[in-house]
Amino acid sequence: LLDTDGGWKACEINADCPGGHNEALGLPRLARAAGFSSAHDPTHVVPRLVARLRELADGGAVGILHATGYAEDLQVCALVARELERAGTQAILAPPTAPHFRRGDLCIHGRPVRALYRYFPTEWMSGQRNVGDIARAIEAGRVRTLTSPGHIFAQSKLAFARAWAHGGTSEAIPDTHELTETDRDAIVGARAAWVVKRSMGRVGDQVFVGDLFRDDEWGPVVDHARACAAKGERWIAQRFVRQRPLPTPWGDRFVTLGAYVLDGRFAGYFARITPRSHVSHDALCVPVFVSTEEGRSP
Repeated sequence: LLDTDGGWKACEINADCPGGHNEALGLPRLARAAGFSSAHDPTHVVPRLVARLRELADGGAVGILHATGYAEDLQVCALVARELERAGTQAILAPPTAPHFRRGDLCIHGRPVRALYRYFPTEWMSGQRNVGDIARAIEAGRVRTLTSPGHIFAQSKLAFARAWAHGGTSEAIPDTHELTETDRDAIVGARAAWVVKRSMGRVGDQVFVGDLFRDDEWGPVVDHARACAAKGERWIAQRFVRQRPLPTPWGDRFVTLGAYVLDGRFAGYFARITPRSHVSHDALCVPVFVSTEEGRSP
């Protein structure tokens, strides 16, 4: 988030199954086709992802696991599958319940796979009967995964609270605490200064921005989150980042800029703009270009 001082604040990491691949690949191309010829497109996440999956598969097939009931998830996986097939690697789309360990191989519909691209939240797999099969295949080195199930810890917004608790913070990370370790009245009394989030939430779901609520609404919101936390869910309270609006053809908007990182290396951007300080499904995705002004760095 771009704050009012012109600095960037990182509020969370999406390490488990980040999205936006269709927009990150297609929107810059559409902008070029529409006549935008200046600046540089720095985003190469899709070709680099495909190359990495092909490397992991080592000549074998790639299984792509996704939530079959969500068209938004299918569009990402269908794109990755198409690009894999174009590069000469077989891609098998399947629900996360499909892989099973058979005769030393992890198989989907009877076909062995050597790599798994998991576009499905790790915590949603809890209780699946085939989780043991997937784990055995990984431990035996028969399949390699992207993203690793171990990245669930980075996916959790609780990681930011733990960073604050252990002093490993920087100016780029807003003040973040586990909700159960904060004073309820302090959060309620300073409504406009706080955001309350479920640690494993996504796409703006279960994210409550105090500045967007009335005083009489905010207390019940905080109490609901604390009640969920008392039942075992993890929630955080994070300092609200007051954002700098940017001019757009539709008026001033706030930008949420996502940076793709693949194997520890920058792979491009995914950006969304909104009229308010909350990014959800109704945000507008926009292409990101980098311009170099004379005498200045990009």
